[in-house]
Amino acid sequence: MSKYVKEMMMDQLKTDMGASRSVLILDLKGLDAIAEHALRRDLRGKSIKMRALKNTLARRVFSDLGMSGLDKYLAGPSVAVWGGAGPAELAKEISSRVKTLKKPEIKGGAVDGVVIGPDQVEDITKLPSREALIGRVAQLALAPAQRIVALANAPAAGLAAQLQTLAEPPETPAASDETATAAE
Repeated sequence: MSKYVKEMMMDQLKTDMGASRSVLILDLKGLDAIAEHALRRDLRGKSIKMRALKNTLARRVFSDLGMSGLDKYLAGPSVAVWGGAGPAELAKEISSRVKTLKKPEIKGGAVDGVVIGPDQVEDITKLPSREALIGRVAQLALAPAQRIVALANAPAAGLAAQLQTLAEPPETPAASDETATAAE
């Protein structure tokens, strides 16, 4: 393969990855063509991209992108997977597909440029989604305001309860005396 073709392949991989700093490296060994095609089609529907790698060229590309630690996972047949809604969603989707197909293997990957192993990929699948985390942050940001409103309303609610107690007519002691004498 000529140097020009290799440079074109490296440029294409860099362009395809774009600003993505999260990637998983898979080994699809043992997967038949039909299952691989179905996997690629399903991932494409979720905006997840998949590319077979030439390991020597991938080492250069990942080194240029600041993920040179991925070199240890680039042995044998390798496939890069990136994209999706975020690193957690990518890891969850790939992990679920690997479990159902039973043949592919997650070699490792990188999340926001930090190299991780296959065990850490499994840990990422247990994280909540990006939307759930945003919801938690919003809830925590609103909590102090909710407490202030509750504290501001507390004296008014207490005063209203006291006024209602004063407005209710008191029980007459005579009525309770009549029931006591009737019982005797």
